[in-house]
Parts: sequence; C-alpha cells; structure tokens
Amino acid sequence: MASCEDRLCEVQERLARGLELDRAAQQGGAAILIPLVPGDGGLEVLFEVRARHLDKQPGEVCFPGGHIEAGETPRDAAVRETCEELQVDVQSVRVIADLGKVDGPGGMPLWVFVGALDGYAGTCDPKEVDRTFTVPLAWFEENEPEVHRVELVTTPADDFPWEIIPQGHDYPWRKRWHEVPFYRGIDPLIWGFTARMTAWFARLFKQGR
Repeated sequence: MASCEDRLCEVQERLARGLELDRAAQQGGAAILIPLVPGDGGLEVLFEVRARHLDKQPGEVCFPGGHIEAGETPRDAAVRETCEELQVDVQSVRVIADLGKVDGPGGMPLWVFVGALDGYAGTCDPKEVDRTFTVPLAWFEENEPEVHRVELVTTPADDFPWEIIPQGHDYPWRKRWHEVPFYRGIDPLIWGFTARMTAWFARLFKQGR
C-alpha cells in the first residue's frame, strides 16, 4: 500500500499532466488583435464595423480576430485573421504585446494581442467588414467608459433535479452582475466586449506610465 507521501507525489504529477492536457485542449478558442496605426495626431486605435449581412452582430464594432485553427498558436491566429479581414500582408503586422487570455463571449477562451499595422491604407474584406475607423490613442487616455450593470439570471434546464437540493424550487440563487461599458462620443458606438477590451488595453497602458 502506497504511503501518503507517495500518494501526494502521484497527485502532483497527475495534476501537472492534466493541466498540460487541459491547456492544450483550450487552444481551440479565439484570438483578436488590437491594431495601432499612425494618424495625424499620433497613434490611433483601429476598429472594424462588421458587415451588415453577417448572422452574428451585424453592424457592430469589433477588432480583427477569429477562431484558432488546428495547429495554430493564438498569436498566429490573431495575425492571420487580421491579414484576412483587413487585406494586408503578414509582413505589415507587428505584434508588440501579448495581453494574455480572457473569457470571451459565451465563456470561450480568447487571447488578446496588440499590434502595429505598417502602411495600412484602409482596406478590408467586404465579406466580413463594412468599413474601418480609428480613434486617437490619446482619447482613450483621457476618457473612461460609461459602465452599466446587467443582472445575469440563473435559469436551470427542464431536467434540473430540484428534488435533491435544499429548498428545491425555492433555492435562493445568488445574484450575479455583468458590467457593460460604453464609449460615448464615438460614432459608431463602441460598447460591450469590444469596449471592455479597449478599456483593459487603455488601463494597462496608463498604469505603465
């Protein structure tokens, strides 16, 4: 019979292998790039307006990005999607920062990168992007987003086993709140997840001053 110490070593080794496999499985998420381009007054943040004919979030503001394909790293996916959506060469995309992984829409893992676009001339793929626009980086240094809260409601499925939990149907689920940021004063409106990633990027940038 294994000693407790031997068993602890086994737990440590198996957890390390399990985490490695778990992280590898999560590579199937998505990646985005926050693009920076030169403007008349200095660096500007580039945004996309999604094409109106898309099924998901037509006409909304986003950053270039998409799903990570098999064999790709998150960085590779962010660069590839940027090249496809903005119709630029890979040599013109310079990744300058890896902001790490966050929970994306629907809870999927999403990796966020910041990059410089060299020689960008306003091109985009009309199948995915209606147009692009820029906002001076300095504007985000001076302006905080307006934040509103949304309550997330717990709705159990029809087969939820109410009969085996304390208080059954009267169980007091805790309230959960989700913060939704809005950047007013910009047309088109930047809000939701794109505004959250913009605010995170701006906060990190300002903290590093």
